Amino acid sequence: AVVSTQSTGAVGGVFRLREGKTKCHVMPGFSCTPLRTDEDINGWLRFYEMSAPLVHTSVFVSRDPGLDLRLEHSHCFSEHGDGGHYHFDTTPDTVWYEGYFNLAERIVRIDAPEETHLIGRD
Repeated sequence: AVVSTQSTGAVGGVFRLREGKTKCHVMPGFSCTPLRTDEDINGWLRFYEMSAPLVHTSVFVSRDPGLDLRLEHSHCFSEHGDGGHYHFDTTPDTVWYEGYFNLAERIVRIDAPEETHLIGRD
């Protein structure tokens, strides 16, 4: 594990989509061909519009302190079968979120990749 001592803010928690819809993706399984570009990734992923209620686990960091972190990452699940990686809401006039977050005392990266890239980061 790598522990950062630099000044970076981070929060983690849970938010619930009480009303509205969101764009999410699900990975269909390992790709048989290399994914080298954002277009490759977006062609491989399966995108869906998902409906409330959805429960999301999420983390936000103010910057990457050299640990190869994404600045935001959220996944969701539901009791009605929807779930995946959250992108954004698709019904801005009717969406209703409720969230519970807490500040992190430290940032720890477990199993950092030996090689990295910026592909697929949004």
